[in-house]
Amino acid sequence: MASADKPINTDVPEKDVFALHFLQSLSNLRRQNTFNSPEKTNDRVKKIKKAAYVSMARAAGGTSRLWSRALLRRAAKETNKVVRFSRRKKRVTWLRRRSNRRDPVEEEEKEAERLRNLVPGGGAMETSKLIEETAYYIKCLSMQVKVMQCLVDGLSPK
Repeated sequence: MASADKPINTDVPEKDVFALHFLQSLSNLRRQNTFNSPEKTNDRVKKIKKAAYVSMARAAGGTSRLWSRALLRRAAKETNKVVRFSRRKKRVTWLRRRSNRRDPVEEEEKEAERLRNLVPGGGAMETSKLIEETAYYIKCLSMQVKVMQCLVDGLSPK
C-alpha cells in the first residue's frame, strides 16, 4: 500500500518486475544450454539480449504500450531464432550541406521519421503519441541498464 506522502509511480515499470522476468529468463537459458565453447559465446550474447528486451517489454505492461507490443511480436515471430535489433549506421552530420532556408515543418517531419525508426513499433504512430511512447521507452531502457548494472555489481567478485 502506498502511503499518503509517497504515491505509487505508474509512469515507469517496477524494477523488481523486470529483474524477476530477466532472472527467470537467464535461469531458463542456463538450464537449456551449456555455453562452454567460444563459438557459442555470440549465441549466448544474442539470447541474453533477447531476454533483456522481452523482460523489459513484459515489465512495461506487455501489450499496453506500442513499443512493448512490437518487441514481443518480434520475439514471438522468431521463436526459434534470436531477435535481431538492427544497429543503425551513424551519419556524419557535419559533412551534410545545410541550406540557409529550412522549412521548420519539413525538419520536424524528418526528425519524427528518425524517431519512428528508433522506437520499436514507431512507424504507425502519430507524432504526439510517438513522443509519449519514446519518453516511456527511454525510461524503460534506463531502468534496464540500472538493473543490469546492479546484477553485474552483485555478481562480480570484490
